[in-house]
Amino acid sequence: MPGFRLREKKYPAGLSLPPHSHDLAHLIYGIEGTYTEVHGEQTVTCAPRTLRYLPAGWPHSNVFENEAVVLLISIRPETLDRVARHSKGLDAPCEIRGASSAWLAERIRAEFLRGDALSLVSLEGILLDVLAVAARQSEMAEGGSKAPRWLRLAREYAEANFLRSLSLAEIAAAAGVHRVHLAREFRRYYSTTVGDFLRSRRVEHACQLLCSTEDPLADIAVACGFSDQSHFGTTFRRHIGLTPSRFREMARRPAE
Repeated sequence: MPGFRLREKKYPAGLSLPPHSHDLAHLIYGIEGTYTEVHGEQTVTCAPRTLRYLPAGWPHSNVFENEAVVLLISIRPETLDRVARHSKGLDAPCEIRGASSAWLAERIRAEFLRGDALSLVSLEGILLDVLAVAARQSEMAEGGSKAPRWLRLAREYAEANFLRSLSLAEIAAAAGVHRVHLAREFRRYYSTTVGDFLRSRRVEHACQLLCSTEDPLADIAVACGFSDQSHFGTTFRRHIGLTPSRFREMARRPAE
């Protein structure tokens, strides 16, 4: 299709790929199995339902501990140029995270399997959305890398405890700063509020549970740190644009 090429590929268990690179940038969506990717001194575990971006010419190696199935999406240089005119966020590998990216990845898989003429039109729009999300997240990560150590500790504390009830004061205390100072600097470096960051992580976790379990919505709401199912549904719809039940229905359609 214009700007992209999609293919599903299966890798056997025990396969090791020595350091190599690709002529084109790639999006890689894990469907089944877990494998590791090594570039430089960094080792990344790639699990099902993870979406990664890899720039063209970036050396890396892979080890497939068990059989893995992935959706490989090659990106044409002219497509990347459209993003590069507005952002330099796609110059390094990254995992594309967040509730919106989880939903976009599920839509890519669904349209790929549907495979009709309209799927090509739909996929082009979805993939451009994914690249925009990846560029924004990379820019946020770059800003976060410049954050003072106490602020990085605060974010790590929030990341590790996002499923339970957290107050701004508790996070600030963990970092040893005043909560007003934390709120101001968190938004400055990460382009989001502490509250929105926590809500986004909870919705992202809810997406994973909706796709991978049969748990009732009320149980998922509690497991993801929401006060009740109503609060969960309202927040989920604000982030995703769908109710949790509709998201679960559509996310499972590819498997059916």
